[in-house]
Amino acid sequence: MSSRFLVVCSFIFTLAACVQTPISEEIVTDTQVIEAPDWRIADLPMYEVVAPQDIFYLTDAQTKDFLNYYHAPANAAEGGHKRLYNYLENILSNFNYKGETYTSTEALENLSGNCLSLAILTTSLAKLVDIEVRYQRVNAAPIYQRFHNVMTLSSHVRTHVYEPYYEVKEHELVLIKSKLVIDYFPQNGNVGGDIISYEDFVSMYYQNLAGDALVKEDYATAYSMLAAAMNVNDKNAETLNTLAVIHKALGNTDIAEAIYRYVLMHDSASVNVLSNYIVLLESQNRTSELSQIQQQLDSVKDDNPYRWFDIANRQYAKQNYSIALKYFKRSIEVAPYLHEGYFGLAKTYHKIGLPEQAKESMQKAAKLAHTPEEEYLYQAKLRVLENEN
Repeated sequence: MSSRFLVVCSFIFTLAACVQTPISEEIVTDTQVIEAPDWRIADLPMYEVVAPQDIFYLTDAQTKDFLNYYHAPANAAEGGHKRLYNYLENILSNFNYKGETYTSTEALENLSGNCLSLAILTTSLAKLVDIEVRYQRVNAAPIYQRFHNVMTLSSHVRTHVYEPYYEVKEHELVLIKSKLVIDYFPQNGNVGGDIISYEDFVSMYYQNLAGDALVKEDYATAYSMLAAAMNVNDKNAETLNTLAVIHKALGNTDIAEAIYRYVLMHDSASVNVLSNYIVLLESQNRTSELSQIQQQLDSVKDDNPYRWFDIANRQYAKQNYSIALKYFKRSIEVAPYLHEGYFGLAKTYHKIGLPEQAKESMQKAAKLAHTPEEEYLYQAKLRVLENEN
């Protein structure tokens, strides 16, 4: 299996706990104003990286091939967004979660890539013919991998392409423009998330390559990619979060914390930052501050059930079963049709001595299982629970 298995649509980093020198700063309150921290790292070299406009560059031959297809008389009856969709469907078959992060040129040259590469290519083609594109984050079943002290979690993005030049007829009311969703690998368990801005979409390219470098402990390359992302959007929570990860890895814990505090002042709903900040506070035994940040996490609204599932599993591993139970329930509140949350409830109820609730949750997990293998596993665990009584 390729070592690039987790170079997917974007990276979310969670640091493993380690011993740090306590910091005496107070937790941010609503009345405090946090200045933007100096995230730069003078000790690391800055490499030249792909410019934002070059991410979407197509060669003359690539441009000509698409435009010939798009304007061919045989395709004229189809809407423009449908022609774009058909073109991609005809030439691309090797795009998946596990591929490389490519520019548009690279994606067409290799006829492969990950979902972000596909979205980048779609954008480039759409720009050639003035088709509107929007981007939606998709909350997919997590793919975890731990490299040294960094854990990665995949995130998926898909594109919405809209019919161009749509003319509204007299007395016609249009509430939603005609569109197609380009997502070549929808899967059971995917949950539609927020629409993201173009700037945040471009930032994902650099975040992805930074994540690839970070797991190899190539901090200079990771830093160079994130610096480029900061030029695109210097308030993107995931870019800042990954910068904090680098600072913490380099021992700059005070700067990492300053970044966390700044992000939370401007984006209190960043579950990833809150989770990393909690890990930092736990490692320093700062219990009173930890309690306040934990309360902030509890009040966050996040449409990704797998984030809550991940937090619950980490608490379960630490034998904090009451906290794990709470976050498994949060996962179910967001997506009551996913089996993972109910399985989490079942194993937690079993640990705290509530067998009836454990069996009921396991039954729901089996009922909602996406594959025969998952259902078989849950049914086997259910039989074990029933035989214990």
